[in-house]
Amino acid sequence: MQNENESMSYETILSLLGEDYKKAFSVYSILSKTVDMSYPLPSFASTLASMVGVREEDLDSLWRRVRDSYQKIRGSYEIIDQKSPFFPSSLLSSEYPVPFLYALGNLRLLEKERMTVIGGLSPSKEAIAIAEEASSFLKESRVVLLTPLRLGISSIMIADMIKDSGNVIAFSSSFVTKAPNERLRDQMIDIYRRGGLLLSASGPARRDDKWHQVIRNRALSSLSSSIFLIEEKDGGPAWKIFDGAYEAKKMISLHQRGRDGYSFISERLYEGVLAYGDVRDLKKILQKKERRERVKVDLSLTPDLF
Repeated sequence: MQNENESMSYETILSLLGEDYKKAFSVYSILSKTVDMSYPLPSFASTLASMVGVREEDLDSLWRRVRDSYQKIRGSYEIIDQKSPFFPSSLLSSEYPVPFLYALGNLRLLEKERMTVIGGLSPSKEAIAIAEEASSFLKESRVVLLTPLRLGISSIMIADMIKDSGNVIAFSSSFVTKAPNERLRDQMIDIYRRGGLLLSASGPARRDDKWHQVIRNRALSSLSSSIFLIEEKDGGPAWKIFDGAYEAKKMISLHQRGRDGYSFISERLYEGVLAYGDVRDLKKILQKKERRERVKVDLSLTPDLF
């Protein structure tokens, strides 16, 4: 598999440094200028061991555990590195830099126009109605939905989109063949079977941890070219994705006016973020217009991955 040895080396460094992403990326970057990272780590273990001040035997043992976790993954997936046109360079300069993305499904969706739609875990009736409007707009416009793989607004959007279109990219906090929870497992399978794409910044060696949602959110922000926040409480995680999408065109629904969450809305509106009145407003944040083809999918495909 392309980039597998490089990914295993990086994951070994990340584990060795206690998931200090900045330090791990720095060590990996310096090392890659010194040795050929396409070879397995034991071939340059002595160089790495001296760099980080550990015994070569301990480093080799940790690499073997990482390798074992890769070998246990069923099915095929892609490892995208910074040389790929699909890789957003801003990932390398984020608060938690990552040199790889892991992908399962239709990578061509990353070439299409996409809109990030996000919101809270416990949406109101108004938010659900807006999500359904947004889903209809995306399907009609042939625009790809980009959203975190989580419950609430994101799950509602995915479920509605996937019924009629494979134009869904879901970003997970877990590795792409591991469900963050059982309630999302079936949705992951639906996305894969219907020609969608699952992405993650967490490799096979990462144990599931709630704080990996922070890594997911930073990476999702980097991929966003337009972003629509439907509903979220002040300080909620959707705001982290929204605020971190520095180069994206942004829009917020105002139906929360006067309720929890409006102080954050007011600040963003003051900064120039667009307000959502009805579904026609979503055209304002699309980056470009082009003829888009529907994704043809083979529903006979039965994944044995999760």
